[in-house]
Amino acid sequence: MAPQSPFGRLLLLATMAFMAVAAVYGTQVMHRPDNYKAPPRTFPQEANPKTDIIHKRAGGKVSFGYFTNWGIYGANFHILYSFADTNPTTGNIALTDSYADQEKHFPGDSWSETGNNLYGNLKQLYLLKLKRRNLKVLLSIGGWTYSQSGHFNFVTNPSARTTFINDAVKIVEDYGFDGIDIDFEFPASDAQGQGLADLFTALRTAFNQLASRKGDNVPYQLTAAVSAGQPNYQYYKVSQMNAALDYWHLMAYDYAGSWLTYADNQANVYGGSRTGYSTDSALKWYLSKGATASKITIGIPLYGRAFENTNGIGQPYNGVGSLFSRINNLLSSFSQDRPWNHRSWHLLLQDSSLYEFTLSTSTMIVLTCGKVAGATVYENTTDVSSYSYDAGKRELVSYDTTNIVRIKSQYINNNGLAGAMFWELSTDKVGAQSLVGTSVGVLGGLDQTQNHIKYPSSKWDNLRNNFNGGSGTTSAPPTNPTSPGGTCNGVGAWSAGAIYVGGQQATYGKFLPQVFLEGIR
Repeated sequence: MAPQSPFGRLLLLATMAFMAVAAVYGTQVMHRPDNYKAPPRTFPQEANPKTDIIHKRAGGKVSFGYFTNWGIYGANFHILYSFADTNPTTGNIALTDSYADQEKHFPGDSWSETGNNLYGNLKQLYLLKLKRRNLKVLLSIGGWTYSQSGHFNFVTNPSARTTFINDAVKIVEDYGFDGIDIDFEFPASDAQGQGLADLFTALRTAFNQLASRKGDNVPYQLTAAVSAGQPNYQYYKVSQMNAALDYWHLMAYDYAGSWLTYADNQANVYGGSRTGYSTDSALKWYLSKGATASKITIGIPLYGRAFENTNGIGQPYNGVGSLFSRINNLLSSFSQDRPWNHRSWHLLLQDSSLYEFTLSTSTMIVLTCGKVAGATVYENTTDVSSYSYDAGKRELVSYDTTNIVRIKSQYINNNGLAGAMFWELSTDKVGAQSLVGTSVGVLGGLDQTQNHIKYPSSKWDNLRNNFNGGSGTTSAPPTNPTSPGGTCNGVGAWSAGAIYVGGQQATYGKFLPQVFLEGIR
């Protein structure tokens, strides 16, 4: 296999992860860590715009995910991608980290080439687009952090909406994106809901005009992350938004957490009598208001929420450990020198056990080949939920097992939905324990619509020239997956000179990451 940059290797490992925060209390799963920027280690809009109706393309399901640009500071090889910010008054869009987004030189990047050139995460993502023509990259704007303090107040101002739209079109063209995702958490009034809908309507018109000017046959995508909790979705203008959107990403988790006085399931499809939340009830609301089923993705969490000192589900608790205990994680930081080094939490590997704990608490969760050691797993196939409970520690962790994800994915098929969405793939398990792999196996063939690789008006010389290698005909490299048989060993060693593709695995010392790229959106 040909050499590839360390970024590329880890990007294949980390690949895309979408969404968060569905609970009424607006939980902070998409919150940017306070210490995210610690020094890296060496080594014109119309007054009444017309509606352009977008129909689902191709026959395959979709799988969405988010990257976070702050992940670059945790480890040299680790990329997770979001979020851009907005000016609450003017509507201007701003990338939030110029170094991570466009300046950082990865191995293989030249320090001497002439011209105005793009580097950083966005160059690496574009290079992957050239190799994987069904890989789409959307810029996500907002998230929990950038939805607070009135960051989306501009949506009620027509002039500011025009500024936002002009910026969105320019950013798509400059940085080689395939569209825009808006994650506004959440409209707090009817005026904000209407302003958001008008923004989507005008964005759709602007993106269609962009495609027409460039002679593109594939539209630029427009998606929205939306709540599964009634107090947060009540102001959406669903029918108007649906006409403009390619996909709705239903944040179907965080139904339970630290805001409750009792332990409960965080991502149940049915039931929810205690919390008042379920995925099915939220889906039915959106459909009743005019959303198209084949445009809706169901969010699946790749993390767990812990409740300490509790006697079980529905019972009082005292303490939650970290904000979200990532019990599904066997890979979140990856570095040649110290694969366990991460600035917000640590991974320590001892034999086949994984110990995870946050720097801010003394809470520790022990995993053995991805399972919570000493705990019993309970699956409720009626409500479609699962959790583990350690009676000795009196610790309950709500998370999705592979069997529950399999049932959720069948639910997606049965209801004619678009596909699945995950927050976030760096916290997926490995091999037969991969929740993403489990879901895709049930969903079947994924959408093969090609991405965009023509940006003649980009401000970056190298991107405008497709980095001297974009013919648009690059096919995916062959896949030769191995299987760990549900164990944590028996897998070959990772090679710095190898390209890893969908389904393949490799060990890093005693570290076993999972590579999953096939069909990624």
